[in-house]
Amino acid sequence: MDKKEFIIRQLGRTKNKRYEAYVVTRIIHLLDDFSIKFITQQYISRPEGRALTDLFFPQLKMHVEVDEGQHLKIDNIDKDKIREADIVNATGHEILRIDVTKSFDDINSNINEVVEKIRTRRDRDTITPWDIDAEFNPQTYIDRGYIDILDDVAFKTIKDACNCFGHTYSGYQRAGASHPNPEIMLWFPKLFPNGLWDNQIYDDEETIIERNEDNEKAKTHIISHINNMEKHKHQRIVFAKVIGNLGDILYRFKGLYKLDLNESSESEGLVWKRTATRVKTYA
Repeated sequence: MDKKEFIIRQLGRTKNKRYEAYVVTRIIHLLDDFSIKFITQQYISRPEGRALTDLFFPQLKMHVEVDEGQHLKIDNIDKDKIREADIVNATGHEILRIDVTKSFDDINSNINEVVEKIRTRRDRDTITPWDIDAEFNPQTYIDRGYIDILDDVAFKTIKDACNCFGHTYSGYQRAGASHPNPEIMLWFPKLFPNGLWDNQIYDDEETIIERNEDNEKAKTHIISHINNMEKHKHQRIVFAKVIGNLGDILYRFKGLYKLDLNESSESEGLVWKRTATRVKTYA
């Protein structure tokens, strides 16, 4: 997917929401800077559940929310404040709001203010221009020396993620791979029930539960991991298999996790706790 296709498809996601479509497209056209990446309908992890923001600029750590009539009801105002506080506390990002219940001139004035704030942040901060090819290229992260969860890193294939850690695969399909540190493995799980595994990740993404759906296999798997530290790695760098917001398959970096032996059990499954959100890459 090239930049043109990405942009057209992102804007197309707002087509069934009239006010949101107007606000988002006007911001993008007024900004007129395609070195800045934008994402529509961006999921954000919260302590309880997840939030969906209308427009997100990853390089600038800024979100834009379009407030329609339902947002201005008393109950929803309070919920929105809690939701916004959760997002800010979880990410450190800034949230800008546009009230589309006002007059047309007021809406456009509000949009102009938001665009100016985005430009100010762009000019103030030193950002790397958006390169959609570099974004999915392992060499980008090898040259950088690390992968950080704040950069929202995802790869199109398992082999691309593996090649950030010293491998030179031209193809790879397995759910686990070696790491230069013999105590760590690379893991590419489906973090949802899929007919074989019933793996789950908490909303705050700090904990992953691993369990086979077959009770006997689950029991054998859990006991083996708990009791055989020599055979099984108790630290995993996780790239979860996900559906991207454009419907494509991606392997998204979630961090480094360590097996919690105290909480893991036959009934609960293997419990993995996140210990780092940045990991070193290897040429």
